[in-house]
Amino acid sequence: MQSTLIASTRMYDVAPTARAAWHALLGEAHRRAGLTVRFVEHGWPTPIAELWSRPGLCGAFMCGWPYAQALRAGREYQAVAAVVPDFPWYEGQARYRSEFLVRADAPWTGLEEALGCRYGWMVRDSQSGWNAPRRALAAYAAVRDGKLFREVKGPYGNPRGLLGALRGGEIDLTAVDGWYLDLLRVHDAGALENVRTIGVTPWTPNPLLVCRVDVEAACCERLRATLVAMHRDGDAAGLLREARVQRFVAVDAGAYDALLDDGDGAGYPDIV
Repeated sequence: MQSTLIASTRMYDVAPTARAAWHALLGEAHRRAGLTVRFVEHGWPTPIAELWSRPGLCGAFMCGWPYAQALRAGREYQAVAAVVPDFPWYEGQARYRSEFLVRADAPWTGLEEALGCRYGWMVRDSQSGWNAPRRALAAYAAVRDGKLFREVKGPYGNPRGLLGALRGGEIDLTAVDGWYLDLLRVHDAGALENVRTIGVTPWTPNPLLVCRVDVEAACCERLRATLVAMHRDGDAAGLLREARVQRFVAVDAGAYDALLDDGDGAGYPDIV
């Protein structure tokens, strides 16, 4: 029997207006796909991995790194689609990167200058909040005996937690999902007051919408087909625009293998 279908936009609910935009867009996609899906509220301090393990998960955001780890370990998820964000610097691609942030009054102009300060991290199962910055820092660690910071603090749980710690002077440097920050600049720019970017990580594939394997494959296929066609439907243009989505694209599951520790970063397992 098919489980009750649920979804969550926890990862990109950057503000109430953003949550409303995501629910309107994905809710319409569910309707067009003939699916009855209930949005569930899910947030810190409950680990997001608990959400990803729930039966009936249908079209919820999942971070690319834990997705790749799950596939390698044989814990299957059905890839639905990925988002091409509607900002010009994404160049029409389903990609993102992390931004290294400091307070506006910090003396540093680049990442290397900030080494030796106090670093804050989000959670260890995050591509943008842990894996991407760890791998970007690995080159510095290789020539500095592995020790980069005076103090390392975490987990702060979510981007808002990191921003609060940074603005409050608890930490001096952190890395936050750049797509999240772009949405925050639209929906709540005040949250980034007195914060600036001093570096970025390389581009990697975006988080993706997934279904759990207990969801019927036909349901997942209908949702995928609906999402990737929405940008061609003028009636959906307003919903896409409000969510700052250019379009949805089908997912190449193999592209996420590049996030695994088979190369850069393998010799720097922890941010220290």
